[in-house]
Amino acid sequence: MGARAPIAAVPTMSLAFALPSGQTARIRFTSAADGDFAIGQPADVLAARRRALVPRPWTWLHQVHGDGVVIVDKPGAQAGAQADAAVTARAGAALAIQTADCAPVALVADEGLVAAVHVGWRGLVAGVVERAADAVRQAGGSGLRAVVGPCIHACCYEFGAGDLDRVAAHYGDGIRATTRSGRTALDMPAAVTSAIAAIPNAEVTVASPGCTACGTPAMFSHRARGDTARQAMVVWLEENREAASGVRAKRALWADGASALGLRDGDECGAQPHRTDG
Repeated sequence: MGARAPIAAVPTMSLAFALPSGQTARIRFTSAADGDFAIGQPADVLAARRRALVPRPWTWLHQVHGDGVVIVDKPGAQAGAQADAAVTARAGAALAIQTADCAPVALVADEGLVAAVHVGWRGLVAGVVERAADAVRQAGGSGLRAVVGPCIHACCYEFGAGDLDRVAAHYGDGIRATTRSGRTALDMPAAVTSAIAAIPNAEVTVASPGCTACGTPAMFSHRARGDTARQAMVVWLEENREAASGVRAKRALWADGASALGLRDGDECGAQPHRTDG
């Protein structure tokens, strides 16, 4: 069975889910007001900004618009890996991606696993959403929640007809749209939601549904203004110490699932790199 119809959009930049594992999964999206989280700026400036937002070790990625997924076995592991998604079962490991029009997607499993996914249109067509969900499920996760963060909308996303046909071939004609000026456009939220709909029993939440190019709160946009700055999405687990037995069981699932994937902790699933803009 695929995803249920999307939940009504939630106008928030921060969410928390209490999990049956006894843990809490937290998701934080930033806006322009929170500052620039693009990699490549002075390390001390970026480190301070990260600490101010989520004071935990960050796993950030060199995003390549592919389908690569890394497994994070401890807080801060795999920082700087070339991939577009990260998965962890470790409390305190902050998984982060950077965007400036692409869609940030967080996956949360009831058993205490989370993923951060960077979804540009090329990565979408490559199957990064499905691949990240498969990694979570093969590590023992089920009952997935998918949270889609701020991204560019059709109103501002003029798109070539040939590339639009490629996306529609994967996710249906519902992703076709027009801009405010009547030009051919890609409906990125619809495309991402369609990808999630193929994941069995996944539930979708759309957070802060405004367009990154023209909506509120103000966001950085590569497409609209050529911004080099980036938003961040960060997802992490917080441990409930009263649920220690459930956590031990979840860690056993994690070890079994990583083995099923043919991975050691810290290994990476095969990536298909393309480019590195947001």
